Amino acid sequence: MSYVVFARKYRPLRFADMVGQEHIARTLGNAIAQDRVHHAYLFAGARGLGKTTTARIFAKGLVCEKGPTAEPCNECRECVAVNEGHSVDVVEIDGASNNSVDNVRNLREQVHYLPQTARRKVYIIDEVHMLSTQAFNALLKTLEEPPEHVNFVFATTEPQKVLATILSRVNRLDFHRVSVEQLVAHLQSILDREEKAVEPGGLRIVARAAGGSVRDSLTLLDQVVAFADDPRKVTEAEVRGLLGRADQAAVAELVDAIIDRNPAELMKRFDALITSGHDVTVLSMQVLEHLRNLTVLSVCQTREVLPDATDAEIDAMNGQIKRADGAWLGQLFDRFSRVVDRLQTSRVQRMLVEMGLLDLASSEPVVPLGDLVDRLQALGGRGGGGGGGSTSGRAPGGRGGPAPSGGSRTRRADGGDATPATFSASLEAPAPAPPTAPASVTPAPAAPAPAPTAPAAPAPSAATPVAPAPVPSAPAAPAPQAPVASSPPQTPPAPAPASQPPIPTAPAPEPATPAAPQSQFAAELWRMSAGLVSSGEEEAPSTPAAAPQPAAQPPAPAPAPPPPPRPTPANGHSVSEASGIEAASLASAGPCPAPPPADGLIPFEELEPFQAWELLLDRIRPVDEFQCAVLEQCGLTHLGGGTIKLSASRGSFAHMEMSKHPERRAQLEQATRDHFGAPFQVELVEGEACLPENPSMILVAQRRREEHRAAIESEAQTHPVLQSLVSTFSGQLTRIKPLSEP
Repeated sequence: MSYVVFARKYRPLRFADMVGQEHIARTLGNAIAQDRVHHAYLFAGARGLGKTTTARIFAKGLVCEKGPTAEPCNECRECVAVNEGHSVDVVEIDGASNNSVDNVRNLREQVHYLPQTARRKVYIIDEVHMLSTQAFNALLKTLEEPPEHVNFVFATTEPQKVLATILSRVNRLDFHRVSVEQLVAHLQSILDREEKAVEPGGLRIVARAAGGSVRDSLTLLDQVVAFADDPRKVTEAEVRGLLGRADQAAVAELVDAIIDRNPAELMKRFDALITSGHDVTVLSMQVLEHLRNLTVLSVCQTREVLPDATDAEIDAMNGQIKRADGAWLGQLFDRFSRVVDRLQTSRVQRMLVEMGLLDLASSEPVVPLGDLVDRLQALGGRGGGGGGGSTSGRAPGGRGGPAPSGGSRTRRADGGDATPATFSASLEAPAPAPPTAPASVTPAPAAPAPAPTAPAAPAPSAATPVAPAPVPSAPAAPAPQAPVASSPPQTPPAPAPASQPPIPTAPAPEPATPAAPQSQFAAELWRMSAGLVSSGEEEAPSTPAAAPQPAAQPPAPAPAPPPPPRPTPANGHSVSEASGIEAASLASAGPCPAPPPADGLIPFEELEPFQAWELLLDRIRPVDEFQCAVLEQCGLTHLGGGTIKLSASRGSFAHMEMSKHPERRAQLEQATRDHFGAPFQVELVEGEACLPENPSMILVAQRRREEHRAAIESEAQTHPVLQSLVSTFSGQLTRIKPLSEP
């Protein structure tokens, strides 16, 4: 008789002989004993776990002459026919080669015939997931209502490929992978019957290499016995040499060199392993598995999580864990797993693994994000200084609101490279107090400047009237100022409506000197590091309390002040001294002022041409937004002497609108009469808007944003708190983003 391999020779013949599938044996045995057999079963699981073997044992229990029984005799004619594979009533079908609709049609015709010799007919379809969709659909009706004498057993390694309509009609049983200890015991029993011996370490290597598959373990055992010089005494070294697996101690020494950050020793040991004939892929998987075991053991702190490891291996891993943090071991596993994933498609596998190991040995542990948050908060609390920062209860800089914990707007380096952490900082510009004119704006000549005013209070009520900051009414001398209560520097809210006349109040003390912008900037940076400020989200500024006003004094009539003008572009103009209107920085321009009443005319003769033009567009925008959008694209060439000249390049949208639609010019001329108090003739000339000769609102807004960003970046680059952050974390400043735009 020819030689029979272990996987066939020791194939189970009863449920009791099955290894690691006790739940399956118990379920099927009870179903037969209690006469609760389902008409269709689906056996699902990995390869080599005994799905087809279990189907045969189940079929024998149904057709056995001494049954139905959960323990077939394996002696009667029906059992012997099933074991030898020539039973006419137990039919095995290969789903891979019989997957067409015609094959299923033949099956449907046969199921209606009664069994020839047995009491039942059993159809075993192996690899059922290989059937086509049409074949599955053709089987649905028969599977749902089969004849009383027919049972179906399906086996598959990929149950997810089986149609849901099939799954709903079968009783599914899942096979589990067998543990290393169970496989070692099973292999030892077979060796005892064969009168052969393998060292325990070698058996464990075979069981681990099988990956939980009984058939694979028997196949590997066959190879080991055939390879050994003496089958009666197979050594562990022979098993390692056959399977290409390195000694566990050698793998541990490789990981030791990684933990000790000794690249030279690492390369020496790796070269020795490869030179001795170990497979690169297998060795890489061993290193990855060892890193995984170290991480699990370090985090769980119990040996029960590694049931397959021996006591000696656990002790060796505990020694390595003492020199490495669990989080860092997890990072090493993540990095090296990417190397292993690329091995299958790489043409230089050894070099790929070498570079991956060197990366592990030379990389620095990535600081956890929670630790970064704590260190940033501590550093921000020390550097906040004059911002009035506080680490508990309230945010620094005098702003209200609790400081949330656990948030951070920093970004650390990706775990896949060994570069230092890189931060992306979003910095908020401090509120300017008072605003200063940039280089692109020509300041007004020296003149008595009005006293600084505090931000306007909330909307006045009948009980507490509030006076807005007065504006000079005479060009020759500064206007009397309305004293207001002092308050810390904050972002100025929108001005109060001009229709409210100023109310004379008692003299107030001199306004307090605001904190230096640097201190306020430090406070904002602290808030950013603590997660209080994020991109696109800003807290509402605190509203200062209004100074108490005498309720008995009626409001005195006063002319409505014009809205504060926006800063001028870099076009050579200057702010008129007589206007008393202070020049503002382009970077700190606020929102458009609310339009004044109809009788409040724009003093265009006292203002710069572009200032008057900008105020005029502010009046037009609420009335006709489309008209304002067209005019914003036009360059202002001239304004004065009853003429407004606008420039636009031929073919542009603004040129076509102004030239093809005369009503556009008529509307603009009417707007000049309404808001300037004098008629102006509008002329359109060909020319492209540019700074400073022909400024347009779009170009000026762009210039304001650029200068605002440049001012923020210049201040942030040299700020001591930010420099301290970069130095502390060995990072790089890659991006500075203002949290608000002018």
